Amino acid sequence: MRLRHLIAFAAVAPLLLQSAPVQAAQALPPGHSKHGRYVRWSYPSQMTYGPLETGAADSGEGPTAGAFLTLPFRGPHYITSLFDHCYPNYGTDGRVCRYDGVQATSHSGGPDPGFTEGYAQTPGGHDYLYYDGHDGYDYGLFYEPVAAAAPGIVMLANWLDPNCHTCLSGKTIEIKHSNGLLTFYGHLSRIDVVKGQSVRRGQVIGLSGSTGTATGPHLHFGVYYVNGNGPVDPYGWSGSYSDPWPRDLGDLWITGSPRFADIAMPAVSVSAVPDSADPKAIDVTWSSPGGGNTFQVYVVLQDGSMKPWFSNVGSRTEVFRGRSDQSYWFWVSVTTDLGWSDAAGSAPVHTPAVDHGQGV
Repeated sequence: MRLRHLIAFAAVAPLLLQSAPVQAAQALPPGHSKHGRYVRWSYPSQMTYGPLETGAADSGEGPTAGAFLTLPFRGPHYITSLFDHCYPNYGTDGRVCRYDGVQATSHSGGPDPGFTEGYAQTPGGHDYLYYDGHDGYDYGLFYEPVAAAAPGIVMLANWLDPNCHTCLSGKTIEIKHSNGLLTFYGHLSRIDVVKGQSVRRGQVIGLSGSTGTATGPHLHFGVYYVNGNGPVDPYGWSGSYSDPWPRDLGDLWITGSPRFADIAMPAVSVSAVPDSADPKAIDVTWSSPGGGNTFQVYVVLQDGSMKPWFSNVGSRTEVFRGRSDQSYWFWVSVTTDLGWSDAAGSAPVHTPAVDHGQGV
């Protein structure tokens, strides 16, 4: 029986949002702006109090000998709900105990009127800790790529309850690692892996979302014993008193700090310059850091229409031959072998008009 995620509280969207990879059909000529698809929103009582994971934070203690994790995303994101060391089993005992020993209770600080399992640290304050009984971490990812926190084998890649799409953690992935632990990724909007598949550290496994009981987009990330012996806090315990949760294994982050996976991220570079030997020709070059890159290349015509030029190719230089007195520019997208995407456009190039006095 799965007891890991009986209740899910919505995570808030981060103030620092990473946009989803731009698709070719959305390409606009250089100099033409387009409003972003995301706006800032939050639960005010929660947003300003969550720690901001930037990929270089210090957990306050060194890693354990078995440390094996990197963050399951890229870019800065808020922790909006944390692991409750006092009772990480989705029951309520009136206390929330953070990894550093800080506590909040329903009696001294009081509950959040909007979510009664979140408690203030000071009487009458708004410095809430979320939430009583939570057994993992909620990160404010707004429909963004989710990455494997360590290499392993996919144990689950499906609805956690296939008979109820509004229950539990919705679309969920579990990855079994070689140390008796598994990592858990809940509330996804998209799953990119299948059961039994081997995954690499930093590989995109899906897209965050708000499936299941979530009331807002976020990622629920947890670490659990494969044998069903319960959850552990990947941040370990650095409080001044004994860890109330006896099954913890210490700081599981590589180097002792939660960091991003050390992988090459895509950054498309594309240039288009007139060919010196042919006035109707344009030399187009595209590339991106790292290996295993697959590019899709489009030519954008003067009327704004976009035509495929090359598909599933590597970095290279090609010659495009157009018509006289026309403007062209080029849109290039890339997907890495780990599933990360990027895209960029070239500067426009105008081919010269034909001088009829000298012939075609």
